[in-house]
Amino acid sequence: MTAKTIMLQGTASNVGKSILTTALCRIFAEDGYQTTPFKGWNMALNSYVTKDGGEIGIAQAIQAQAAGIDITVDMQPFLLKPKGKGESQVIKHGRPMADLGLKEQDSQYRQFALQEIEQSLDRLCEEFEMVVMEGAGSPAEINIKERDLANMNVAKLKETPVLLVADVDRGGALASVVGTIELLPPEEKELVAGIILNKFRGDRELLEPGIETVEEETGIPVVGVIPYFQGFRIPAEDSVALTDLQDEDVEVEIAVIKLPHISNFTDLEPFEQEPKTGVRYITQRDQLGNPDLIIIPGSKNTIDDLLYLQETGLAAEIEQAAEKSVPVIGVCGGYQMLGQKVYDPEGTESNWQELDGLGLLPIETTFSPNKLTFQAEAVVKGSGEFFADLTGSEVAGYEIHMGTSQLISDNSPAFRIKKRGQEEVNIADGAVSQDGLVFGTYLHGIFANDNFRRNLINRLRERKGLERLKADTVSHQVKLEESYEQLAAIVRDNLDLDQIYRIME
Repeated sequence: MTAKTIMLQGTASNVGKSILTTALCRIFAEDGYQTTPFKGWNMALNSYVTKDGGEIGIAQAIQAQAAGIDITVDMQPFLLKPKGKGESQVIKHGRPMADLGLKEQDSQYRQFALQEIEQSLDRLCEEFEMVVMEGAGSPAEINIKERDLANMNVAKLKETPVLLVADVDRGGALASVVGTIELLPPEEKELVAGIILNKFRGDRELLEPGIETVEEETGIPVVGVIPYFQGFRIPAEDSVALTDLQDEDVEVEIAVIKLPHISNFTDLEPFEQEPKTGVRYITQRDQLGNPDLIIIPGSKNTIDDLLYLQETGLAAEIEQAAEKSVPVIGVCGGYQMLGQKVYDPEGTESNWQELDGLGLLPIETTFSPNKLTFQAEAVVKGSGEFFADLTGSEVAGYEIHMGTSQLISDNSPAFRIKKRGQEEVNIADGAVSQDGLVFGTYLHGIFANDNFRRNLINRLRERKGLERLKADTVSHQVKLEESYEQLAAIVRDNLDLDQIYRIME
């Protein structure tokens, strides 16, 4: 089959392209079409691992889930993960290709990348009936337009009609729509088939004169005005979306260290559905306060972020909190930081060959260029109060790391991985401190395991003399599905879908 295609591009970053792409994937799937998302090139630190161990951005993984299909690397052939100092790790078809700076991404690289993008798109168009494509930033960024591998150069591969999205909540959206279209060359302007005004608050009638002017100036119809909405538990792609999550009546408070290179912060989103539980994001030592739990999340550059903790005094604050019996959890890069030593003999992350960790776990980590990416199934093995009720139970998650950590004492691992991808294995993962109050793991997605998360919250509640929450916690996956349905319903009600379908003919 040859799929019909539609592409969402934006007047700027964070105007809502990803969430609207998610909505269209769900809507087309609800309407009976085999639908897939596609984003040819993306820069993000939040990623996901496919069944075959490939790595793609979390947004396309979420969009595929909304469409009810398996996640594959063809949905995002190129993912760039910033490492700092102008350099990014380039992931091609789910696997690390090279570390490149912007100046190294020359015309030869771009031509090669566009060919790879086209091949992935061709495969998806043969397999699916609908391909919902997403751009990045703006198609009219003058300074980087010749290097653009995410917007119009991709749309031209299939002569895909483009819907231009603007964020009305920011102000200046109508002018940005007209300006963006005016800056496009004629052959690209012809691809823009509709305009979507997103995040609108207020009386629609007050917007009508502006809509009429935009349509007159551009000759392009406004096909939807999407209201501003909140409350959906759909993971975000960029750390700019991170905000404190505070219940009206918080009884358990979790402090998350917002690292400069924070990655896979979607690990924390399942806490949103826990009642009377608040999450604060910390960047300075005087913000830490007296939380009930500290979490150090994943990092794209463990050594730089460990240095950041030491230089800002946050490392000392975390160590002092642990001495006062405040529980501390580290995930992936955060787990590595909790150890005794970090070694980087081949300069995988930095010029530091050796660095002291926080010293809260009996592990040493050694980095290597070999990147490990797996979906994983594991069994709980840890000791201490956070594991006591769960020993032997199963959890699932995924691994994305370029280092390995070794226990240097008789302390028990937190988990034992029994399956990586389709392969049966027997691998110790993570570590637990002697007092059982500090633990770490390489398993992203660990808090999406409902029983594990609820047990953790209840143990924190017991430490404060609070009553345990009921065990019948609602599944994180069920909550996601409900959010996809609600999102699709709102967008369906405020988008001219008949016109969208005509545009795609």
